[in-house]
Amino acid sequence: VTLLDPESRISLGFIAKGYIADKLKEYLLSQNIENAIINLGGNLLAVGTKPDGSPFQFGIQRPFDAQGTPITVLPVSDKSAVSSGVYERYFYQDDTLYHHILNPADGYPVQNELLGVTILSDSSTSGDALSTTCFVLGPEEGMRLIESLEGVEAVFITKDYALHYSSGLLSAGPSAP
Repeated sequence: VTLLDPESRISLGFIAKGYIADKLKEYLLSQNIENAIINLGGNLLAVGTKPDGSPFQFGIQRPFDAQGTPITVLPVSDKSAVSSGVYERYFYQDDTLYHHILNPADGYPVQNELLGVTILSDSSTSGDALSTTCFVLGPEEGMRLIESLEGVEAVFITKDYALHYSSGLLSAGPSAP
């Protein structure tokens, strides 16, 4: 990548937490830690299962809920759950919502039917990249991408607060909070 403007910078913030979570998991496993949750705010990673062998229960936040109430709960074992959405970093101006997920074509906040995307995958780094990518792609194209990937599942939350689960999650049994 060549940046012609000397004031231009590339930020890896969109993927850094995923990378850090994966490295933390590697470290915990190297220390013989078999059961843990790594929480980096928007990036959750389950190391193994609960000590009793049952899956951890990860809540996905209801968008714009000040208390962080979950809109759904997913059973998670030895997987990463990464969420991207418009409801964490945003502001309103003139009744327009401006958020931090930008359309690469025009540099403005993505405008589609999504409020949030959560990705379940083996790699938190991949989950970070996929959650943002799927958000930018939108609900239909984003879900097509997820369905084409092995070992990756997703929950999309649309503006009407409807939940759209990838096919593998439907059989895994997400639940109401």
